[in-house]
Amino acid sequence: MSKGQKIAMWIISGLLTALFLFAGLPKLLTPAKMLSQWPYAPWFLTVVGVCETLGAIGLLIPRLAALAAAGLCGIMIGAVYTLVSHHMMKELPFPIVTFCLLMLVIFLRRKEAAGVQPAAAKA
Repeated sequence: MSKGQKIAMWIISGLLTALFLFAGLPKLLTPAKMLSQWPYAPWFLTVVGVCETLGAIGLLIPRLAALAAAGLCGIMIGAVYTLVSHHMMKELPFPIVTFCLLMLVIFLRRKEAAGVQPAAAKA
């Protein structure tokens, strides 16, 4: 991986981490406030908040980043479903772009997740 790709990967990972921390912590800490916006049970919002928070932390750990991004892709698929089922089509681009960025993280981190070392590091 080139130096530019590494820089881009860390920038994307950092931005996604901030995004999921800011989205997950309110669901985790105060799910009752979120109930008026979405018709989900408080326990479900807490579970989603835990997943988003742990996924955000996982994005910063190179060996876990691909796995964390894959889990967060599932969260984004649920977000798209929620927006479509509530006829909120104007908000759809945000989770779709986030999903695409998570897929990019998976693509860039796939070798690290598998434990493959560069040829120079093996020698």
